[in-house]
Amino acid sequence: MKYRHRILVLSLLFLLSLQLMAQEVEFTADRPGASTGASVVGRNVVQWEQGIEYEGGEGNGLITFSNTLFRYGLFDRMELRLSGDGILYDDNGTFKPAFSGLTIGTKVQCYEGKGAIPAVAILAEFKIPKTGSRLYDTSNFAPSLYLLFDNPINDTFSIGYNVGCQWDGESATPNAFLALCLGVAFNDRWGCFAESYNYIGDNQYCADFGVNWMASKRVQLDLAANLDVCNPSNYWAVSVGIAWQINK
Repeated sequence: MKYRHRILVLSLLFLLSLQLMAQEVEFTADRPGASTGASVVGRNVVQWEQGIEYEGGEGNGLITFSNTLFRYGLFDRMELRLSGDGILYDDNGTFKPAFSGLTIGTKVQCYEGKGAIPAVAILAEFKIPKTGSRLYDTSNFAPSLYLLFDNPINDTFSIGYNVGCQWDGESATPNAFLALCLGVAFNDRWGCFAESYNYIGDNQYCADFGVNWMASKRVQLDLAANLDVCNPSNYWAVSVGIAWQINK
């Protein structure tokens, strides 16, 4: 466990050391929500995104330091990504800590979009085996691959949609993922979203919604909730989060 923590700390220090002069680019965040936008951070930009989620239903009070994500703009249309979740799970009335394992990946923006033609990006990630706690570790690399699309309707409304698949590191059969998101920008600082996302192989159909607020030009705060549409008592969750562009 100490060795895995050392790898994570060294990786984070490496990212934080890349304090180069970044380009002036529009702020973009991949949280909140299950879907992912097609935008990438600017070249040489280092961005940290972090959520804290409380899961009810069969989660039985699971607390997750969720969607911990570091993004680094390697090129104008390409970013590198490092992520992993800290977890507090209920073990017979006692909360115990765990770690989901490290995931590395990249997002590449293929097309910026124009008119009715959406912006398009590819997101590819790999969960690394033997980097997580026993309950959440995998025996093999667990890859995932997604196509990401964004369609601005006007200055207020936008539509995003994802299609992809992911492997769990144990089975050779992937799980298909679909998501559709409606975003609303009230002004330069306030926005909200509502989306549906589905894990086809697990027969899980969920919806979530939330609000986001730009506390500054480089910091976004958010509040969100999601649930299993078919059986809300089986799964529901609430979360708060932050996206911080560390350098610019």
